[in-house]
Amino acid sequence: MAKKLLNSFAAIFGVVVVRSGTLVEMEHATRSQRILNLLTAFQGENSRQLLDAMGDSRSQLQQDLFVLAQLDFKKGGYFVEFGATDGIELSNTFLLEKKFGWTGILAEPAECWQEALRKNRSAKIERKCVWSISNQILVFNEVEYAELSTVDLYSRSDIHKGSREKGRTYNVETISLIDLLEKHNAPENIDYLSIDTEGSEFEILSEFDFSKYSFDVITCEHNGTANRVLIYDLLTKNGYSRKFEALSEFDDWYVKN
Repeated sequence: MAKKLLNSFAAIFGVVVVRSGTLVEMEHATRSQRILNLLTAFQGENSRQLLDAMGDSRSQLQQDLFVLAQLDFKKGGYFVEFGATDGIELSNTFLLEKKFGWTGILAEPAECWQEALRKNRSAKIERKCVWSISNQILVFNEVEYAELSTVDLYSRSDIHKGSREKGRTYNVETISLIDLLEKHNAPENIDYLSIDTEGSEFEILSEFDFSKYSFDVITCEHNGTANRVLIYDLLTKNGYSRKFEALSEFDDWYVKN
């Protein structure tokens, strides 16, 4: 598989460029194929920079690379990410912070991630659960594969419901997206919003006032649920366009018009 992918790189760029920690050392062929697809989509000036950055990508679907390519590898940008897990594993903003000097907000209510998140990242950290309304008390379901933990209302809402049957539940306090941004003095124009909350994504966005804050890029997980259409309708109504559906898989990627 690796040889085939290297040949594809050569066909695109006319030369094989491989550094330590990049294509030939990647553990999973699917990840390599995703990166190749992204490189193909962004052929041109940004493709070389993508090659340089891809070894440090931590995103599951290379959302971090998409954001960088979409924003011309901006340095010193501002992100908002929830859920943030430990700040490294499957993080959509680790690369942005560590290699491109971005700052921002990381929101994560799961108790199991708190110590590692604070150790791994320098961004502002919010422990409250991002929700449509602030100051609510919700039951949170923390499961063995902790990346699938979610508000218990959504434990059975998608293809991962079987993995959430045996979890540890506890109460969490909520904060709305607007209140989160105001609390941490976020700029009115935010470069990147990453939403991965295992089912509650539309609930969070449905009460958001898009006239107060804007985002250059949004990535939002949908996991094939009916909420995907609701999120699409909401974001397109507020001036965003969906991009690269074939690449984003169980995410959707949006850019500001």
